[in-house]
Amino acid sequence: MSVWSPEEKRIIEQMDRVREEIKKLREERYRLVEEVRKLRSKRRQQIDRARQLREELRKLKEQRRELVEKLRQLRSERRQLLEKLRAVASEVAESKKLVAELRPLARKSVNAIRSRIEELEWRQQTEVLPPAKERQIIEEIARLEEMLEKVLEARKALIEFAEKKAELASLRVALRSIAEEIQKTRSAIEAIDAKIGQVRSQLEEVSREIDEVTKQIDATSNRISQLDEQVNARVEELRRLREELKNLGVAMSRMKMQKMLEEKRREVEEKLKRGERLTLDDLRILYGEAVAPEEEQYG
Repeated sequence: MSVWSPEEKRIIEQMDRVREEIKKLREERYRLVEEVRKLRSKRRQQIDRARQLREELRKLKEQRRELVEKLRQLRSERRQLLEKLRAVASEVAESKKLVAELRPLARKSVNAIRSRIEELEWRQQTEVLPPAKERQIIEEIARLEEMLEKVLEARKALIEFAEKKAELASLRVALRSIAEEIQKTRSAIEAIDAKIGQVRSQLEEVSREIDEVTKQIDATSNRISQLDEQVNARVEELRRLREELKNLGVAMSRMKMQKMLEEKRREVEEKLKRGERLTLDDLRILYGEAVAPEEEQYG
């Protein structure tokens, strides 16, 4: 069983203390490395979530641009319809009085007028008439033809008036339809704006979380670096203590050997006084030529 000197005990106790410190430092480092691993995994998930939100935001903005463009086109169409509606309404208003005057004329029978003209033309061609009567028939035919032309024009004007009124009604229906479509598009844009606001809010929150986790990773990584430095310092201290213990052991061995040689020398001197014969080893011990094994090794 080895017996340690007080100085050796002190060094060994210091070495045990340093080993325990190294163990605790490494345990803390392992815990922090695991914490950094979890934090980095969490940050990757948050970065993926932020990427998804940015893509969703991009799509929403694209949809909004399309709706805004659609709204612009609808408004342009509405302006064109309004301009056309005003023009047609003005034409209808202007034609209304004239149509009221032409309506009685348009009611005359075209077939009756044509039949009368044909009848007069037949008499003119088949009968021998006095000049005065023939002139009268010619004038009557001219009057009837003029009337027929006016009746046809009146009917055409009434048809055009009816078409204008129908066009005006159609324009009003189209205008109401575009107004409804504009309102629907506005509502869709407002809904997308609300969604964009929500996604932006979520993205800002995730970005803050990423920044916070990054700060935690940096702080923990810095602490790991500090622990590495402390472990290295303790390992260096442990190496120094081992070297110190080794040197102390060598010194102690030398002291023990020196003490043993002194005792041997005294024994040889006693033999010399007694007149006893000395051996070669005795002579070496007496004249200081004996060397301790440690001195041979470390000398």
